[in-house]
Amino acid sequence: MLSRIERPEAGPFIDASALFHESVYAFVTLKDACGTDEPALIRFLEERGCFCTRVHRVEQVHSGTVVDADRAPCKADGLLCNRPGEAVRVVTADCVPILLATKDGRRIAAVHAGWKGTLAGIVEAAVVRLRAGNESGVSAYIGPAIGACCYAVDEERYGAFRDTFPGWVGGGRPVLDLPALNVRMLKRAGVGPDDIHVEDRCTACSIGLCCSYRRDGEAAGRMAAVVGRRR
Repeated sequence: MLSRIERPEAGPFIDASALFHESVYAFVTLKDACGTDEPALIRFLEERGCFCTRVHRVEQVHSGTVVDADRAPCKADGLLCNRPGEAVRVVTADCVPILLATKDGRRIAAVHAGWKGTLAGIVEAAVVRLRAGNESGVSAYIGPAIGACCYAVDEERYGAFRDTFPGWVGGGRPVLDLPALNVRMLKRAGVGPDDIHVEDRCTACSIGLCCSYRRDGEAAGRMAAVVGRRR
């Protein structure tokens, strides 16, 4: 049964650490919580007892590319890491942030799945890379993203999703539910339903709490989704 998280934050952030192995921490910073650069996130993590020497990032380009942290910074939309004391992060303002970890806590990943990344199956690519040579399984957390309630698209984009995901998209008005599509892909990649946790919040609807580019345009700001291994 799919676990849906409604109000897990204790302040202007979401702490999803309990969803993962005890050696893994996971957070999403909400609107105006702190900066999204490495120094700001290191301070944010240290304030929560998660001492971190590096927060790796990529130049997000709405792709299906997943890279190891050693290659960052580079153009990509998914990052993997296996070193204690380090973290990976993506930033979003409507796109789907997905945090992943193997169930033994040895490997972690952060994924930025906008409509292009979702169409390219980036989350499946990340799970395949994460599980390579590791049989412990994967846990996944999908953070706040724009919901079908607010994500109407044009017929061309809708048709591309309908063609790529036959049976998953279709009927009614042309809207996309990107979190739901990524859930389906996680399951197709072998992640069990009980290991998929979804934040039940639309960024565009959550005025004052979440950043939303569709709602606020260039003034939207960004939220950081970060996952790391404890030292």
